[in-house]
This record gives sequence, structure tokens and C-alpha cells, in this order.
Amino acid sequence: MTRSCYTPRTSQVTLLCALAILLLLPPEVSAQKAVAQRAADYVADYQRELIAIVADEKYVQDIRSQIPEDPGAPRSRSTTGEVFFIFTAPSRGWMAIRDVRTVDGAPAPERTDVRATLATLPAAEVGERMRSYNARYNIGRIVRTINEPTLALLSLDEGHRSRFRFETKNREDVDGHALIWLAFEEKERPTLIRSLQGRPVFMKGGLLVEIANGRIWESRLTATVEGTSVELVTKYRFDERLGLMLPSVFRELYEQGKVQFDDPVQQYLPDFNTANDPQRAEVTLRMLLVRPRP
Repeated sequence: MTRSCYTPRTSQVTLLCALAILLLLPPEVSAQKAVAQRAADYVADYQRELIAIVADEKYVQDIRSQIPEDPGAPRSRSTTGEVFFIFTAPSRGWMAIRDVRTVDGAPAPERTDVRATLATLPAAEVGERMRSYNARYNIGRIVRTINEPTLALLSLDEGHRSRFRFETKNREDVDGHALIWLAFEEKERPTLIRSLQGRPVFMKGGLLVEIANGRIWESRLTATVEGTSVELVTKYRFDERLGLMLPSVFRELYEQGKVQFDDPVQQYLPDFNTANDPQRAEVTLRMLLVRPRP
């Protein structure tokens, strides 16, 4: 586990038809759509405001279990430094570029000046260079390339939202704020995550949304990448200076050899649903294992 600290004029007939459709929608569907739309509007504003922010970060890695064990490898590691959150509109995505200063309390060797590099090279190129550079500090056998705390928010991005299905779940109350979990599941390609071999990786999870304004307090994301189960959890805290909800805690959990029977088959076998058939997208591993009654 790792963790770190728009109204055109229309006819009366069209208006009546639209009104009839709205009246036919169950109340829970209308409420669900309203929550999802407020959250999507919040994410759109967030992308405009969180273009580039620098934060101090403490990044801790722990190996809870390892089979077979590597007796000579470290079981934990702690790094500190700065993390640059950058949203790039052309690719519709965030990057978390880390500038590691210390490793287990000692100065990081051969440090790269990220600030100076960002002034001379495109952010995407700097992000790729630093991701490869910082990988030397990872412990364990699992190759980790998904480490953006804001990744789950992209499920609501205008360029990706149509490929996801949303559903409201449990409500919570935090310090007088009414919140609700908005579950999301990626159903179509191209997927936001791809494996090192370029294969699509379908993700799902939930967003803890403030009902009144769409503000997001927490995100959870799960995916399976080449047999490795990934869970990313981000908690947000309001920053008085910037007037924004910023990531305050980011936890990553990686497990190999763990299969969830209720996961979609296409999550493990992308070729199972190359045509993005919605019915095939619902087929789970459990369905293939359960023998139908004669």
C-alpha cells in the first residue's frame, strides 16, 4: 500500500413533449441525473481552476505481504518532495509530476530540477521523464504507473463521461454537509487506463458528492491491470488560501493474484467485448462459473 499526504426558442408541441418525458421519469432517476450533472459542472470548473498547483508531499510505501518473499528488499520506504498537479486540455487529463527531495530521510541522489525543466519542455514530456526517474524509488515487484490522485474525476469530464454509467448510492453527512456516493463504471472504449502492453483497462469506483453544489470530497477507483488489482482512494480538503478542495490524502493499494467474481469479464479479457456491446459488458466472471439449472 502507498499513501501520500446554454436556450433556443422552440414550439409549444416540443415543450409539451419534453415536459411529458420529465413527468414520466421516476423521482430517483431525476435526482440521480441532477447529482451527476452538478458533479460534472464542478469538475469542469475544477479543471479550469486547477491548471497548475504545487504541493508538499510525503509518500509512504509499505509491503504488507509478499509471496515469495524477497529477504534482501526493503519492506517500507518514505519519500518527501513537491508534487505538481497539471491539467492538460488537449489530452483531457491530469498529471501528477513528483519532485523527490528525500528518500528514507536522506537527500535524493541526482535530483532533477522539475521547475526549471517545466519552463523549457512540455508538461507531458516532463511527466513521462519524471515518472521513469521516480520509479527507482518504488519497492516491491509490481510496476506502478497509475498514481494521479485526481484520476477518478475524469469519469465526469465532458470528453469521457459518455463512456461511463452512473448511479447514486448511500448518503452521508459530514460536518453538516449532505453528501451522496455517485458510483461510476466504465463501459466503452477507449478506456482512461491502458496496460503497459496497450490493452484497455476498464475502471469503476465512486465519488462522494456534496448534493447542494456537486463538490467532491472523496474518490475511490478500482481496476485490474494485467492481473494486478488496483485501488486508489483520494480524500479532499478545502484550502482557504486557494478556495479549492485539494487532495490531502492519497492511498494506493496493489494486489496480485486476486480475482473478483463480480468483475466484468471484459476487465480481464478485453477481446470479449470489442464491439462495446452493453449486454456483454454486464457479463461477470461469476456468471461464467455458475452452471444454469437444467
